[in-house]
Amino acid sequence: MSRTYRDPIHKEIFLDSTDAVEALIIKLIDAKEMQRLRWIRQLGTGWFTFHGAEASRFQHSLGTMHVAKQMIEKFQRDLNLDESIYKSYKALVLSAALLHDVGHGPFSHSSEDINEIKHEVWTKKILEDSTTEIHQILEQYSRGFAKEVVSILDKSYPVKFLCNIVNSQIDCDRFDYLIRDSYHTGTSYGNFDLNRVIASITVDLENDCLVVSGEKGMLAVEDYLYARYSMYLQVYQHKKCLASDSLLLKLFRRAKLLIKTRRISYLEKPLEDWLIQPQKMAIQDFLKVDDTHIMHHIKHWTDEKDLILKDLAKRFLNRKIFKAEKINKGTDLKALYEEKSNELKKQNLDPEYYLDIVTIASSSYSFYNPDSSDFFKAIFVKDNNAELKEISLVSHVVDSLVKNDFENSWLIYADMSLRGNEVAVAT
Repeated sequence: MSRTYRDPIHKEIFLDSTDAVEALIIKLIDAKEMQRLRWIRQLGTGWFTFHGAEASRFQHSLGTMHVAKQMIEKFQRDLNLDESIYKSYKALVLSAALLHDVGHGPFSHSSEDINEIKHEVWTKKILEDSTTEIHQILEQYSRGFAKEVVSILDKSYPVKFLCNIVNSQIDCDRFDYLIRDSYHTGTSYGNFDLNRVIASITVDLENDCLVVSGEKGMLAVEDYLYARYSMYLQVYQHKKCLASDSLLLKLFRRAKLLIKTRRISYLEKPLEDWLIQPQKMAIQDFLKVDDTHIMHHIKHWTDEKDLILKDLAKRFLNRKIFKAEKINKGTDLKALYEEKSNELKKQNLDPEYYLDIVTIASSSYSFYNPDSSDFFKAIFVKDNNAELKEISLVSHVVDSLVKNDFENSWLIYADMSLRGNEVAVAT
């Protein structure tokens, strides 16, 4: 049976069950590993700062698939591919786009520093593990198809422009999350003309990559890149978001210590494994750990005997997040940390759990950090002479953004006025 998903960004996402590829996508959407993404927030702890940021990874995954569908259909019109080839390309791209975030842990990127395993690792495991519904659906569609989808995600598939659609500087993932995150945070920073940008992108068969076509295309992509720049500065790296992420990280740092010393009273096995030995964790146990599982534990930890864990849990549950102050450039970070550390110690607060210095800089997840030798890490514009040039070399707007000093540091620490009557001393 055909499906219509009503989406706040794309309005109607329609899948035709009489089309073999779209029937596959419907089955994948219904798989339990995909449905789990309903219980993982897209913006991590961002709802502490932007109260509308309650959207899930499930919504984003459907949106990403929809954008990928628009892109592959546009490229089919451009290239006039053989129907059987187009069908195989469409199946790979739509599956990879839909499943690209299936390995996210609780609170999405906010939790990745807790056990230092990126979601891409778990995504690959879920797709390749024979016990998962997703793997079984992919293999029922075509033997060996799961590994092919993984090869799109890890960019090893021989047809590189297909990988570009899902993972590049102009991919369906970024296109969806910028507009979606802007909508749910109640901001306009991430808005750009998606249809115009897609219309501006074409396939360069000689270099097997996606490129921007002409000056008009470049202008559309400039708007898109400025939207990325604005979202990273105004939303993703908002000081309160950094502070709430730091609080979550400190909370679990304390929990991990208490687990190792057997001083924690409430702990379910899947969470213990996720914290202590994630590399050895069974897929089915990993899938049990989502936002609701974490919040369940945090609620219990407000009654723990350990005063630090108890205090941090209460702060997180009741949005008593840390303060964040921007650090002037040129400041001696080590000396600043020592100074603030001594202040907290005088108030019986352990700096290990109540103090942080966070430095943010341009990275693979940031607005644009081009590597002109890599078609995955840069955006290329094809001029009227069919020459490819990295966009910052031909766009004054992008050049000025790239040259901007993107690195900032923040002092993050506990606000003493928000603490309860109990003293959270180090033990």
